[in-house]
Amino acid sequence: MSLKSLTIDDKNIFDEYFSKFPPEISEYTFTNLFMWNHVYDIKYEIIDGCLLIASGNKIFPPVGPAESILDAFGKFFKIMQEYHSEIYLDRFDKDSACKIKELYNVELEQDENNFDYVYNTQDLINLSGRKYHNKKNHINRFLKTYDYTLEELSSENALECLKFTEKWLSLKDIEENPGVIQEFDAIKKVLDNYEFFKLKGIVLKISGKIEAYSFGEKLNPETAVTHIEKANPEIKDAYAFINMCFAKLMSEYKYINREQDLGIPGLRYAKQSYHPTKMILKFRGKL
Repeated sequence: MSLKSLTIDDKNIFDEYFSKFPPEISEYTFTNLFMWNHVYDIKYEIIDGCLLIASGNKIFPPVGPAESILDAFGKFFKIMQEYHSEIYLDRFDKDSACKIKELYNVELEQDENNFDYVYNTQDLINLSGRKYHNKKNHINRFLKTYDYTLEELSSENALECLKFTEKWLSLKDIEENPGVIQEFDAIKKVLDNYEFFKLKGIVLKISGKIEAYSFGEKLNPETAVTHIEKANPEIKDAYAFINMCFAKLMSEYKYINREQDLGIPGLRYAKQSYHPTKMILKFRGKL
């Protein structure tokens, strides 16, 4: 049995499963899987009404009705064994990890670098209290310094955002940060087809030029997810401001998942500095 390769035409299939069985992990939107597919190389299969997803020799958490998941996972595991001598579990949320651990008696370890940071949306908007004092100062300084405009991200300004991202990339040391090339390719996939993905985004302009943007979407009924946030590092406090603006755009959701820190010290510090309400734990292990 050959596994299916993820294509842009699979959006409706994945959207349907993620809508029926709302995920907590940030990886589980079609946008995320597709935009990073040049890294993930996603394969999938529908078994017993469940969606099974793999990335190389790594199996991601199964999606589907609770009464079918374990049997479907077992069948998928056997299919994977036809392709790989060693198989791993990856990005498993706590609930999925517990189910699989009982079935296979597998040792799972916490994958701290891929924990998701989840924030109270109103905290990101209001920045109230002593713990957000420095963040509030960043916002106030930005407001006093710059004459700006905001636009919703759309197909009309997506190409301009892509050109801004090219400029942002040119400021990076590629040898020290090779992952930024992969990230640029992921962003390009989305911005080249922006209307197709039905995302929500915000664009910051100063003196008519894009200096920051962010986009994301619904993850589950009470949580939005931020996929990308980019700002001109030479514009002081632009990151703090675009973060707040995106939170306002997604204010219908109680929480915002701002994805993982990948073990990058600066990124970890930045995400912790916004005081997450909770962390979405993820687990990995070898079957």
